[in-house]
Amino acid sequence: MDTKSSSCSQNTKDKYAGLVIRSNITLACKQDINLTFTKEQSPSRRASLQKTLGDSSHGLNVVELFAGAGAMGLGFLMATKPNKHYKIGFCGEVNPVYVKTLKHNHAAFRQLSQISGVDCVPEEIEPLDLRTKETQKFTESRCRELGDVHILIGGPPCQGFSSANRNSGNSENPNNQLVDTFFKYVEKLKPRCFLMENVQGILWTQKKAGQSSTQINVVDWVIKRMHKAGYIVFPKLIDAAWYGVPQHRNRFFFFGIHKDLGYRKDDFGEWGPFPLPTHGLGQDKPYVTVRDAIQDLPTIGNGCLEHNMAYEEVRNQKLVTNPFLEAMREGASVGLITDHITSRHSEYVIERYQQIPPGGNWQDIEDKLTNYSDVQRTHSNIYRRLGWDEPSITIGHYRKSMLIHPQQHRGLSLREASRLQSIPDWFRFAGSIDSINGGLVHKQQQLANAVCPLVTKAIAEFLFEL
Repeated sequence: MDTKSSSCSQNTKDKYAGLVIRSNITLACKQDINLTFTKEQSPSRRASLQKTLGDSSHGLNVVELFAGAGAMGLGFLMATKPNKHYKIGFCGEVNPVYVKTLKHNHAAFRQLSQISGVDCVPEEIEPLDLRTKETQKFTESRCRELGDVHILIGGPPCQGFSSANRNSGNSENPNNQLVDTFFKYVEKLKPRCFLMENVQGILWTQKKAGQSSTQINVVDWVIKRMHKAGYIVFPKLIDAAWYGVPQHRNRFFFFGIHKDLGYRKDDFGEWGPFPLPTHGLGQDKPYVTVRDAIQDLPTIGNGCLEHNMAYEEVRNQKLVTNPFLEAMREGASVGLITDHITSRHSEYVIERYQQIPPGGNWQDIEDKLTNYSDVQRTHSNIYRRLGWDEPSITIGHYRKSMLIHPQQHRGLSLREASRLQSIPDWFRFAGSIDSINGGLVHKQQQLANAVCPLVTKAIAEFLFEL
């Protein structure tokens, strides 16, 4: 990717639907130099917040669709405010393995939240194909039982919006039509708010305008569609590192507020109804680094499959200076770490790892990559060794990308990658229908698709004020 430009905002071809594309970490960090905020721009000053979202109720009902492993909803469950909480009243997901993950972690969260006496997760979840009319009717019926749907959230699968499709992305691609399904549910359920997450590729995806051959940007199409349904819509590109995640992960968010709540678009200023960044350039807190996130974990080797491992708890004084680690360990079994497991790579791969310095990638071993037909077309994040003192690069399917531990000559463990996604240590991924310990590949895929909970936690805590 081109890194010569000093700012993406100076390049109109990198701007879609009014948003400047965050093409890579280098360019995104240059953009962020301009992200300086004053107290006058704090959430309480940017709008006359009416607190009409929840009215007088203490619990706000969340409906989570295309839930995956449930990390997006987890952020809402983690959101805290005196006498306020979110309750996931309904959860929709089609993949049986992912549903098993949801069931396991909802049960674990129910145990963790017993002290509050509030049950915030659904009792039952079964695999549901959200595209079918039967499921739509079932979902509407279940949501009527909740009373109000305060917020509908979801991350429709996004394979068709990947950067590989930047020049040919089209919403008619079957991989893209689930976004349309999500907004059908918005129209049917009429939540007070909705929040959808996706990759940046949705910004340059085109859709047919009605019966004509004219093409319209999907984002503009959604804004018009939701305006007709009674919503004010705010698109936003967010870097997870802004909210204390030890990873640069730029994702697209669509947030909609129903007009009945009494807000206008200009009530929120240029930043919109999103929490201001808390970490990074110009903020009180520095970015959370890879060191902050994983340095405490035990040393392991290539192909380690010890699902339950002894763990030496970090002393309290260190937790005071590492609030991220404190948050990750909260609710975890004392003296135990789970899922600190790794895929086994061939010896020749490990030998390659040994020659890559922190922050380096395949270019440091280009002469060794004889099994690549055209090494120059290799993505810059292949064979990337993470650096200790900066946030991680984006965690996708980290085994396929062969992301390397900053110091140990092996790939990342599932627990390390989970920490870098801000997923707490008590959270487990199901690997198959009949086992939570087997099927590492399935766990890695769920992790790659997950929304960072600390991002949605920050959004959820801001929404308490609406």
